[in-house]
Amino acid sequence: MGHETDRYMSLQIVIADAGPLIGLARIDSLQLLQQLFGHVYITATIHAEILPQAGLFPDMRTLARTMAEGWIEIADEPHEKRPRLNPGVDIGEASAIDLACHWQEQGKPVLLIMDDRVGRLEAKTAGIPALGTAGVIGLAKEMGLIPDARALLMQLKQAGFYISEKHIDIILRSVGE
Repeated sequence: MGHETDRYMSLQIVIADAGPLIGLARIDSLQLLQQLFGHVYITATIHAEILPQAGLFPDMRTLARTMAEGWIEIADEPHEKRPRLNPGVDIGEASAIDLACHWQEQGKPVLLIMDDRVGRLEAKTAGIPALGTAGVIGLAKEMGLIPDARALLMQLKQAGFYISEKHIDIILRSVGE
């Protein structure tokens, strides 16, 4: 992470995809996004993914409570949709990328919080920087918000969130653990 910290912290607009929100909710660490970035935006499409009308999953109450706090805000999605380079980009990721591109075209600095490899590649192709859940945990460690990144990364993995050992090792090396 190191030299990347200033780049992430200087960004004014942070847009989160469903995966990182659900993952951080599973380990009771959504507050890291607020502590790192202050305010986070999601699209209505992502809101429908994390708080579906039908059904209940274990993290839904945590997500609903966090949404009620107001620091995660639903942003209006742009009417113009970008053509996808990869058909594997799901609708939530696509909505986040479209919103990020819209704001970036207005000259606003944007960061996507997104885990899906295909979605991140699509964002990178569009010139949008992206950070995954593990990167958020690494950044939180680097900023002194958590004492131990390894513990949270292991907790994330044990909660059923897919993260490779290689990726965990990369994050831990980058934060000196």
